[in-house]
Amino acid sequence: MAEITLNAVFSTVPSGEAEELKKVLREAIEQVAQEEGSFKAARVVFTESDERCVLTAELDGVRKEPNPLQLELELLDDAKTGAGARAQLKEEIRAYFRRVQGR
Repeated sequence: MAEITLNAVFSTVPSGEAEELKKVLREAIEQVAQEEGSFKAARVVFTESDERCVLTAELDGVRKEPNPLQLELELLDDAKTGAGARAQLKEEIRAYFRRVQGR
């Protein structure tokens, strides 16, 4: 299993809800790491400001993708309870991680 460091900063989301969203993100990242098996360490930063969300990642010390992943706050919120939204979130993270690795 990959070692994952997730730093999340929320500016407009209440703290209780922010923790739930951070948990959803962590679970999606962990699942992608387990399924892909292509990296051993991930440093991920998630930032929400005025409902705009971006995620950046460094995988095994590599960051070949200069553009952050833009995520919809609504998708994250839906992913707390909906399997379809969780699957979509996972696939967006998977595609972004592949770009980060230059694949």
